[in-house]
Amino acid sequence: EISEFFGESLNPSVKIIVKPSKFQPKGLMDFYQTIFCSYIFKSKCDIWIDAYSCRIFPWTNISYFHFPFLNRYNYEPKFPYIKNKRLLPIGGLPYVFFEKKLTDYSGKLILANSNFTAKEIERFYGIEAKVLYPPIPSIIFDSDPEKLTKDRRKNLVVTISRFDPNKGLEKIPYIALLTDKKVEFAVIGRVHHKNTLLSLQSLTERLGLSERVKFFVDVSKLEMKKILKKAKVYLHTKVDEHFGISIVEAMAMGCVPIVHGSGGAMEFVPEDFRYKNLHEAAQKITKEVYEWSPRKALEVIRIAEKFREENFSKEFLKHFELYERNMFYV
Repeated sequence: EISEFFGESLNPSVKIIVKPSKFQPKGLMDFYQTIFCSYIFKSKCDIWIDAYSCRIFPWTNISYFHFPFLNRYNYEPKFPYIKNKRLLPIGGLPYVFFEKKLTDYSGKLILANSNFTAKEIERFYGIEAKVLYPPIPSIIFDSDPEKLTKDRRKNLVVTISRFDPNKGLEKIPYIALLTDKKVEFAVIGRVHHKNTLLSLQSLTERLGLSERVKFFVDVSKLEMKKILKKAKVYLHTKVDEHFGISIVEAMAMGCVPIVHGSGGAMEFVPEDFRYKNLHEAAQKITKEVYEWSPRKALEVIRIAEKFREENFSKEFLKHFELYERNMFYV
């Protein structure tokens, strides 16, 4: 599945300890299974690096946060903690008490995918996280950026996202209504919530936009790359995005990013490409579609190149080697 989606196989040096089961737990089951599995895996190694759970367990050495489980949306920093009365936050309370009372944060390396995430970690954990921006797969970058930007492009706007109710995708048809009729939209994503996709398709049809707004479901990275090569603009609808890997992927293909002026995306997307509301988003999209140029495309590609896998590896090793020295030789 990894090979099919990314177009690359796992490195032979990677050892798969547990293969995925056919039964895929969700919600609270997934939450507590993660805790249990991480505890078991720790017994098999000297240093446990957690880049998945977004939590800090007593047995974890290094935690790489995409966004903390303990955050402003679901919890309060102090007892009784609960803020959001949905099932997951309430069901997670035993873990919250466990972490707040029993976890010693000293001697751990905490990494965050953006300054935005690092501030949220400090707010709820009271600890400083080192910022390590996530890597963009090498397969995304084109070997000849100059040629890439000179190829003919359509008046196409692309959005890449999971089909999830929390991604703000319902804004896309309304933004499309406010743009020039010659501008087309492509929404690429994996289906996490089928009702979200069906609702979007229904809204698009009701607004009479079926010819201008198209959906590409569960496509591979290679297919995604082909679509991005034809586009001029990338639209990101989520507010307070923690980082925004899909934004950088689109920039690597020469697409000008139009993003909400909030969250981690503000750390690398120029101010001219940020919007506050739907009308401003539509205005900026129209402007960038008709003013797109190879020069502007190369500028956003140069920004994206800062997030190459090679740069991530170098930065991670610096953090890791320093942590290892402090852990074993102090």
